Amino acid sequence: MKILIIEDEFMIRKKLRHLLEQLQFEGMYIDEILEAEDGIDADLLLQHKAFDIVFTDINLPEMDGLSLLEKSANYHPGAQWVILSGYDSFQYAQQAIYHGAKDYLLKPITKNKLKETMQRLVENIKREQNNFIEIDEMEEMLANLESAIWVLDRERVKETIGTWADKVEKKHLKLSYYQSVMNHLLKTLVDRINQKGSISLDVTFGLIGAQINQITSHFMDSCLNVIDITRVQRKGKLIDPIEAAKEYMAKNVCAKVNLEDVAQILGLNSCYFSQLFKRETGQTFIEYRIHLRIETAKQLLERSNLRIIDISSEIGYDDPTHFTKTFKKYTGISPREYRQSLGIKA
Repeated sequence: MKILIIEDEFMIRKKLRHLLEQLQFEGMYIDEILEAEDGIDADLLLQHKAFDIVFTDINLPEMDGLSLLEKSANYHPGAQWVILSGYDSFQYAQQAIYHGAKDYLLKPITKNKLKETMQRLVENIKREQNNFIEIDEMEEMLANLESAIWVLDRERVKETIGTWADKVEKKHLKLSYYQSVMNHLLKTLVDRINQKGSISLDVTFGLIGAQINQITSHFMDSCLNVIDITRVQRKGKLIDPIEAAKEYMAKNVCAKVNLEDVAQILGLNSCYFSQLFKRETGQTFIEYRIHLRIETAKQLLERSNLRIIDISSEIGYDDPTHFTKTFKKYTGISPREYRQSLGIKA
């Protein structure tokens, strides 16, 4: 929603803005609040920008609130107006309603009264749209995108937004409403990724578009941009988490190191670390650990003074038979045959 506050008293204007910024409504978000302190400035804003809700004082310099209301009907008749006044006058209220105002608020404006008024106005907007996006739908997409971006999965991001676009296309949403929702979702997504830690996305995006699909396309581009920024930040750190994990595993190849241990050492969530490891190496943690053990075993087998049973223990296998089967599975030959192929007497 886009809101305009027209009020010549600075403190009243700022208090109203503060109260509005604290309000939340299901399926609707305030994405822009502009201010004007006199009728002339307000008139210019109303001519060049469409607002969903306008709050105006009756007594203004240059042009009074009711005249503005009457004149603005030629610009954007869909705006909902709320008249502000310090006088509890039935005559003022009648005039406001006659000119099309949706409500008449007395100063000082309380949080509860403002909330009641805004809830009515929001419901009016929803009825006019005949459709809106459910909270559960938004939350599902946010969860999917958050997970995909965190593991740098561009294809999953595209797939998630593609599914979203198909649903949105059937809803016949108002453009300004959809723009507001998507800007809110993008801000929430960036905030959630920042809260995960290890990176800091100091970015802001403003989605624009003349059509629903243009806004969706801009949203996708922004999400892919977040992936690129995240990748650069991770690679730019003094210690790359995957390289650090590989180094730790190589130094502790004989120990029974598991995924949870390594993730904890790196200060990462184990589920996230597992996904990131597979994404960056093309192997699961277990597959890489086996690969590392077998490559280490090959190096040790080249030393004729080490028994195969000792090598098995050296690389973390308690059961020599299991080691032999694993080695043969990954190399095609047994440890003894590998030695013989090198010309080393078994």
